[in-house]
Amino acid sequence: MRHILLILFFQIFFYPLLADILIFKNCKSDDYTYQKNEYTLDLSQGMMVREFIYDEESFKKLRLNDITVKKENITSKGVVEENNLIVSEISGYPAFYTQMIFDRKDKSVRIKTVLNGTEGVSLVSKCEDVINFKKES
Repeated sequence: MRHILLILFFQIFFYPLLADILIFKNCKSDDYTYQKNEYTLDLSQGMMVREFIYDEESFKKLRLNDITVKKENITSKGVVEENNLIVSEISGYPAFYTQMIFDRKDKSVRIKTVLNGTEGVSLVSKCEDVINFKKES
């Protein structure tokens, strides 16, 4: 009995020191192909980091329209958890903005677009796996 109480005490005491880190791995898109496309979400820090590398075909296709496109890139945004989804900070202006939505259950990344109050949500990527790490702080 004493051992059970000690275990419960340490779990309760150290629980706040554990933080969730989710990695959405091997994310695929209907529009582009990647050598690497993954999202790392640190929920305790409220931060998402996306690391991607386009394959040669997608990179050439994107460069035709925009010469500033990089083959490899790392981007970051703030995130919060709401109603079992993780949503990014809003990017854009009051009349037009976008927001990313991560769903760990169906392993998807969606983008919510709002234009003059009209909202649309579309699938950006479907990921092969979502890995959940517990990080000690």
